[in-house]
Amino acid sequence: MSSVKEIFKKLNLSRKNAVLLVCSFFAIVLLIFSEFSGAEEKNEDFTVGTGVSSGEYIKTQEEKLEALLENIDGAGEVSVMLTLESCYENVYLKDSAVKTEKKSDDFSKEEQESYITVKSKTNDEQGVIIKVYEPVVKGVAVVAEGGNKTETKIAILETVSAVFNINSANISVEKMKSEGMK
Repeated sequence: MSSVKEIFKKLNLSRKNAVLLVCSFFAIVLLIFSEFSGAEEKNEDFTVGTGVSSGEYIKTQEEKLEALLENIDGAGEVSVMLTLESCYENVYLKDSAVKTEKKSDDFSKEEQESYITVKSKTNDEQGVIIKVYEPVVKGVAVVAEGGNKTETKIAILETVSAVFNINSANISVEKMKSEGMK
């Protein structure tokens, strides 16, 4: 331990700078270790989910919702259409620095933000994703064979409202036209 203190004294580093230096060293070691341990592949699997287009997301959700609603007693065959308020949104890791200057009696602050990026094996730079917001459903239209029955309509409304956490005013449930009327 005394040798580490001697090194810091020789480098003439303050305690704060010494802590930053040690933290930076460990961060570099972790990055190198993650490169060899395959942690990057796990991260790539996570980002694959964010590469889904809004059209694919809508189609998947519509299919899942149709299968769910057809299990409601009296619903019969069901057709669903979704509209989105927003699509996938990635939140990237940022580094921010505040520079404070004293001019006469006033202090001035200057904030700088920059995105933290990492290089992949192919030398492409990518931002570090810290959070992914899924698409938000704006409205749902449901056409069901049993859409004219009050009990079925209420059950469909409550189910769709619960699944997408939207107000029932943004859900429409109607009766599917019968085969003879086509």
